[in-house]
Amino acid sequence: MQDLLTARVPLLQDLVAPEFYELIQRRSQRRVFNDKQLIHHRGDTRPALSIVESGCVRVGNVGVDGSYLTTSILTRGQTFGEFTLLADLPRTHEATAVGATVVTQLSQVQFRRLYRSDPQFSTALLKIALLRTHAILEFVDDLRRLPLTVRVAKFFLARAQDGELRLRQEDLSFTFGVSRVSMGKALKQLATEGVLTLGYGRILLHGPQLRDWVAQGSLVAAV
Repeated sequence: MQDLLTARVPLLQDLVAPEFYELIQRRSQRRVFNDKQLIHHRGDTRPALSIVESGCVRVGNVGVDGSYLTTSILTRGQTFGEFTLLADLPRTHEATAVGATVVTQLSQVQFRRLYRSDPQFSTALLKIALLRTHAILEFVDDLRRLPLTVRVAKFFLARAQDGELRLRQEDLSFTFGVSRVSMGKALKQLATEGVLTLGYGRILLHGPQLRDWVAQGSLVAAV
C-alpha cells in the first residue's frame, strides 16, 4: 500500500544533505507508536512537522458507512503536517501507525529556527509541497476531462515501476470518488485490455502495455 494521490513525492532525506538530515533528527522529538496507535485526529490543530523515521503511517478518514478509507501510506523519510506550521490549518486526515513506527517531530519553535536559518531545509519543504500540489492539480484536471478508465490507468502508470500494487478496491473508489461497482468495471476493462492483472488485494501492472494504452486513451479523450 502507498500514497494513493502523490506516490512519487521524494523523501525528505533525498532532498537534503545527510548531515543536515541528522541535524533535523537531533532537534526533533522522537516518538514511538505501536501498530494501529493513533498519531493524530482529523481536525487536530497542534502545529508540528512529522517525519517517518521507521515503519509506516496510514493516513485516511472514516467513511459514512463507518469503514476506514485510506488515502496514503507514508514510509521512511516522508513528511506530514507542514500546513499546520506554514498555513495554520487543521489536519485533514487521521494518522495511525502501521506496525511498530517511529516518527520524529519538529515543534513550531524548532521548525521556525530551521526554516529561517537554513535555505536547504525550506527549499526541500517547498519542493515537496509543489510536487504534491502539481500531482493533485493533474488529478483534478483528469477528473474533469477523462473517463474513469483512463484516469485509473494514468494513476497506475505513475506507479508502473513498482510492478505490483497492494490496493483495496474500496480505497481506490474513495480516491476517485466513485462507487465500488464503477471502480470494479473500470478495473475489469483494464484487465481485459491486457494492461494489468487483478489478484486478491493486489494488482500486477504491465508497464509497456499500460503506457501505450494510456497514451491512446488520453489522445482519444482530448479529441
